[in-house]
Amino acid sequence: MIVRELMNAKPATLTPVATLAEALQLMAERKARHVVVLDGESVVGILSDRDLALYYDPVKMTEARWKQAQVSQLMSADPVTIGSGAEVREAARLLLKAAVSALPVVDNGTLVGVLSDRDFPRHFARVPG
Repeated sequence: MIVRELMNAKPATLTPVATLAEALQLMAERKARHVVVLDGESVVGILSDRDLALYYDPVKMTEARWKQAQVSQLMSADPVTIGSGAEVREAARLLLKAAVSALPVVDNGTLVGVLSDRDFPRHFARVPG
């Protein structure tokens, strides 16, 4: 099986100058745990719900702060990526080795999807057996 068969082909994306409030809204609307950060066509980072939970306490943060802080301040820059034609086994190895929960899927410098650690059980839960 290859990554293309398992990935989400419509990942949530934002630019580095988007606010954390915009990121939270997008994640809620898309029911996404990750936002891939793009500068033009280039993947420059990834922001996860875990990043938000670890570094920002929404109870203590003012609404103004959420609207001012930018995604670039909290994103993981230069994330590990994988191509859509790679074997799923290689993607699993990368997820474990990098200790991350998602990989942007990039072909020829263009984002084509995202593969998260939750895509594996989702796939196997659908497979009869």
